[in-house]
Amino acid sequence: MKKKTKILLAAYALSAVTALSGWAAAQNAGLRFHRGDEAQISARAFEETVRAVDALSAALGKSVYATDGGMCARICGEAYAEASAAEGAMLALPFATQELEQLAAFLNVAGDYAISLCPRAAVEGFGEEDVAHLKTLSAAAADFAGSLRELQGDVNAGDVRLDSREMRLQNVAEETAAPLSARLLDYQAGLAPMEKFRYDGRYGCEEERRAGYLTEEEMLKEAADYADTEPEALTLLYRYEGTEGRRCYRFEDLFLCVSRCGVESMAQSRLAGEASYSAAEAREIAERFLRKHGYEGLVLSSEENSGTILSLRFCRTQDGADCPDNAVTLSVALDDGSIYSFNAEKYSPGDAAVSWDVDQETAALALPAGLTVQEAKKLICKSAGQQDLACYAFFCQDAEGNAVTVYVDAATGRQCRIEL
Repeated sequence: MKKKTKILLAAYALSAVTALSGWAAAQNAGLRFHRGDEAQISARAFEETVRAVDALSAALGKSVYATDGGMCARICGEAYAEASAAEGAMLALPFATQELEQLAAFLNVAGDYAISLCPRAAVEGFGEEDVAHLKTLSAAAADFAGSLRELQGDVNAGDVRLDSREMRLQNVAEETAAPLSARLLDYQAGLAPMEKFRYDGRYGCEEERRAGYLTEEEMLKEAADYADTEPEALTLLYRYEGTEGRRCYRFEDLFLCVSRCGVESMAQSRLAGEASYSAAEAREIAERFLRKHGYEGLVLSSEENSGTILSLRFCRTQDGADCPDNAVTLSVALDDGSIYSFNAEKYSPGDAAVSWDVDQETAALALPAGLTVQEAKKLICKSAGQQDLACYAFFCQDAEGNAVTVYVDAATGRQCRIEL
């Protein structure tokens, strides 16, 4: 090999080594930067979690001393804000928070209870039962905050390390300090289950079990009736766990879910083809199907036509009011006119226990000046805690032409919901 060639190869090799060294140095600097950035974000998230839980305990603890509605409402607002802040900060920690579901559930309940209590507390103040629940939540928050402050000290001392989402190579030595997530899991494991209490809020409602009396043979027969076939043509796919004895059956491309109360849902797995039925014809098919299976006294509340499927929603009526949250949904395939899907899981045939103590004219006094009422309706809706609520819905327009819907409680005459 010529000397000139050897010199060129050596120069190329030296250039490659230099470039590779520079790239490795840049990558190493970038890695250190991202590690430092992640550590700072994790530290700030943990600090905010400690602060928010501590503030939540203090806010809940003030309930013992509040005597007027304004102060009670303010305490509820503070507690909800701090619970939300703590929950958000925990989500920013670099580990899977679903493992800490008990701690997250506590924050959810504390914030939700406070905000659900706020409307009543603003008028009536706190009752004895309210104060008892708030004191219990405050004590639990104080215990949680104390453990977090202890962990905070261990993190600062280096005995506990913040978790990292970085996937290290096996030949890279791990830090010896215990991760924060493990210590939080240990704390959660030592907690006694929080006593549940019922309130009108998202996490305070108990799911009502539907009582049914159908035998398994009757369930199969009813499923066959909905599928418009013989019971022998159905195939049992699987059984659900639980007291309601649900079964899933299949007939060709139709799947049916049946409980002791009857058929709860069914759906076809095929794709609907080109439309051969009009929307009016499909609507008539749906109404005939509901009448055949005993769904009486329903009114059409909404419909949507995709071109191949007509989706319909029918709700119950009571006292001349629609019940939009007590509804049956079904859809009709426009190619062959078959029932494409059906769902009655949230439907209840019984009447709601509500009272209409305020008439519509009196309820309208709760509307602010400047709104023009376009339409008013009587409705029986579900509250956040799934309680039946009789109300008047006023569909309005403000001075700028914006649509506003104001719901007024028919029992108290006060606003209970506003939608823009």
